[in-house]
Amino acid sequence: MEEKNNIMKTEVAVDVKESLDNAINHLKINNQSTKINIEKLESEKSFQSLQSTDKKNVSRVDDSRIKRIFTKRFNVYILAIISTFLWASAYPTIRLGYEEFHIDKTDLKACFLFAGIRFTLAGAMILLGYFVVKKKIVLPTLKMMPDILTLGLITVTLQYIVFYAGVGHTTGVKNSVINSCNTFFSVIIAHFLFKNDRITIRKGIGCLIGFAGVIIINLGFDFFLGKSDSFEFGFTLNGEGFMVLNCLISSIGNVLVKIINSSGSLFKSLKFKEKEKGRRRIDIILITGWQMFIGAVILDIIALVWIWISPLQPIEGTTELPYSSISFLGYILMFHMGLISAVAFPIWNTLLKYNNVGKISYFNFLIPVFGTFLSGILLNENLFRIENFVSLILVCIGVVIVC
Repeated sequence: MEEKNNIMKTEVAVDVKESLDNAINHLKINNQSTKINIEKLESEKSFQSLQSTDKKNVSRVDDSRIKRIFTKRFNVYILAIISTFLWASAYPTIRLGYEEFHIDKTDLKACFLFAGIRFTLAGAMILLGYFVVKKKIVLPTLKMMPDILTLGLITVTLQYIVFYAGVGHTTGVKNSVINSCNTFFSVIIAHFLFKNDRITIRKGIGCLIGFAGVIIINLGFDFFLGKSDSFEFGFTLNGEGFMVLNCLISSIGNVLVKIINSSGSLFKSLKFKEKEKGRRRIDIILITGWQMFIGAVILDIIALVWIWISPLQPIEGTTELPYSSISFLGYILMFHMGLISAVAFPIWNTLLKYNNVGKISYFNFLIPVFGTFLSGILLNENLFRIENFVSLILVCIGVVIVC
């Protein structure tokens, strides 16, 4: 009996031991499984964190790539030349457009509407292209609106009201010469606002050489030899005065774009905080599109209200009202002018973002030079003049010196 009890105790002990062993093994398995799950979760979390970080850094990587493109010397030359060439092509295109739209260049309300349509179309093109690239419609945030409205009102609405108010009261030669002041204003304003954009002797010499090229192409050698009186020295407030003011506004616009890119906003409460500098960036293409579109719509409204108060009249000697019986060529020209601004302005503003204002503004000297050559081609004006080529050489020399 005693032996039987011992056997039973032994079996119980074995069962208990086996149960304990099974429990321990089960716990070990569970612990290993838990450990694996924890490691898996941590791995997934790390991966998600890396993905999130990568997404945040995509804009920085893209921005870095864009910066390399827009700061390389050769690229700066090519992109700035493209912008100025496109702007220069607008001058003969506008003259052709006036003919197709039956517009008298002295009729300001008709000219305002013409400019408003052009820039509304340009702004819409920029935004449409931006939406296609981003694969979604991107609306400006409330924080962006003060800067967008300020730029739109100054660089589109105000600038082109002043431009068209003055352009009909002075000569084409004077317009080209005065528009060259844009570069000087930009260089002077940048000198006082940006520490890394000071006026130097080299920059001053380059500007003077470029300005000499503009003077020569507009006045010609006959003027300097006393054989021509193509330039009358005179100054009126509603003519030359408005054109100088137009240049000043344009220069201020260049500087404002640079300030927004470097500090985040024109307004103190919206500027980058110290810890945000270098981390956040401004989407200058989005701002360019919206400020152009909104500024142009305001110009359209001003023109339409004026036309409602004082209806449009036919050009003297004709029966065609402005904006009536527009030819197919007229629509093509308007589309072309919108496309010019849609391409040129984003390139120009991006160049201003990554380079000194004075350096980029210098290329404005090329506009009257290109304008003369394009007018010769499109408007059958005299192209093969020695002064045209001399002025082009002088402006190119100035570009090399400044840049």
